[in-house]
Amino acid sequence: MANYIKQSLEEGEQIIFNGRLHWSAIFGYIFCAILIASCGIIALYLAFSKFPEQKNFLIYTSIALFVLALIVWITGRIVRKRTEFAVTGTRFVQKDGIFNIKMTEIPLARVETVNFYQSFWQRIIGTGCVELVGSGGTPHQVHCIKEPMKVRKIICATIKRSQDKQENQTPKDDAGQK
Repeated sequence: MANYIKQSLEEGEQIIFNGRLHWSAIFGYIFCAILIASCGIIALYLAFSKFPEQKNFLIYTSIALFVLALIVWITGRIVRKRTEFAVTGTRFVQKDGIFNIKMTEIPLARVETVNFYQSFWQRIIGTGCVELVGSGGTPHQVHCIKEPMKVRKIICATIKRSQDKQENQTPKDDAGQK
């Protein structure tokens, strides 16, 4: 899969931080895959101990359940990999999707607030949510991200560096300083 964020970089722009979703973003897929595989194990147990007359049917059922569990697990992995985000020197970029791709770009100069949300359980497993609020008051949230406090600090530091650069490049009014 091509790295769409790298392809979207403007001339001279560099990626400061690449982020990805935490494994907890696909917890439901993992849980379902384990549950389905457990049913497959039970079907094998029943085939060889309780119902030998239904052995072939139960073996085929368990194989089908193992394949289904694998498909569910792979789907979860794809869902996790489909979202990537990055902080560049001038913007926040997020790419969602595999076949239908959605790119969201937020210029850091227009970000007024960077919020951070993390529940008790999210703190324990190392995940959380970062929200960027733009100058129009429109929020953009990225849920279940890995190391959310680090991401927030990087975004805030990049915004500050960008503002400092702009202040240093603004010409001073020498007429008022006599």
